Amino acid sequence: MLTVPDVPGARMGMGLERFELYGREIWGKTGSRPGCHTVVAATRDLSRTLVHSVNATDARLKGYELAAWFAFPAFRR
Repeated sequence: MLTVPDVPGARMGMGLERFELYGREIWGKTGSRPGCHTVVAATRDLSRTLVHSVNATDARLKGYELAAWFAFPAFRR
């Protein structure tokens, strides 16, 4: 799940996406449906982990804003 294809710009392995946040390599998965937005993320060494789920009528439309407010701070030093 933590192997990314050797393709320029590839960030996703078997369902998990690799990205950098505040200088940390984070692996995670996000998802949304009307009324719900979910984030599951962790550092590779599991020193930081996060499970975040928000229910709201506009959660799907404002997913990034919700993650930036609730989830991203978990990975700051």
